[in-house]
Amino acid sequence: MSGTAFVTGGASGIGLATARTLRDQGWNVVIADLDGSALRRVGREVDGVRAVALDVTDAPAVAAAVGAAEAEFGAVDALVNCAGVVENAPFLTAAPETFRRTLEVNLTGTFLVGQAVARGMAARGRGSIVNIASVSGLRGGPYRAAYGASKGGVIALTKVMAVELGPCGVRVNCVAPGATDTPLVRVAQPPAIRRAVLRSIPLGRYADPAETAAVIAFLAGDGAAFVTGQIWGVDGGQLAGAGWRPEPNEERPG
Repeated sequence: MSGTAFVTGGASGIGLATARTLRDQGWNVVIADLDGSALRRVGREVDGVRAVALDVTDAPAVAAAVGAAEAEFGAVDALVNCAGVVENAPFLTAAPETFRRTLEVNLTGTFLVGQAVARGMAARGRGSIVNIASVSGLRGGPYRAAYGASKGGVIALTKVMAVELGPCGVRVNCVAPGATDTPLVRVAQPPAIRRAVLRSIPLGRYADPAETAAVIAFLAGDGAAFVTGQIWGVDGGQLAGAGWRPEPNEERPG
């Protein structure tokens, strides 16, 4: 499959790597992001993609952005829901407003964009959606109450979407990255946490965003034509192990 791909959170990290990969595979790529400065940088530095500003929690804005993409490039054939936020904090002191905001962006945003795009896909009888979760949605990680809850919700939402949209010819899968070397992760994880995370990865390193993008692009395309409702871990073996717990003297966020 190739055609038009709509990538949220596409101005940096895994989203930008995915946009580049899909572009290189011949897709028309529209990236949507709330970070205006990052969008302008992408517009200058990345040829062959269309960048639009979008708050994925704003339902009317989502509908308008999807409609504009379809008016310019035709039907959206693939959606990658990559927009997200993370703020680590111990469960006992995490702020309720942070919890709500994390769910609003990571989970409600995935729902809103997915719904807006899937309506057209279902009417046409084809399409592929890839939601981005995290290993934090599959196991309990320290300081990840908000983030883990949001990504666990994305995983459950993916399965519901796959079941309901499958008869319409629309595939829905989920990629659950482990530790990935992105700008967001560099801010969210202080050095002591990074050292602890590294100890939990059998392959002994963080992923490059392009490695995760390759899996996303596969799921978006025809090579995965009989794959739907699946959760693909791209984690260097993290989920196969026991995970990590900080040592008593290690730095904690929050």
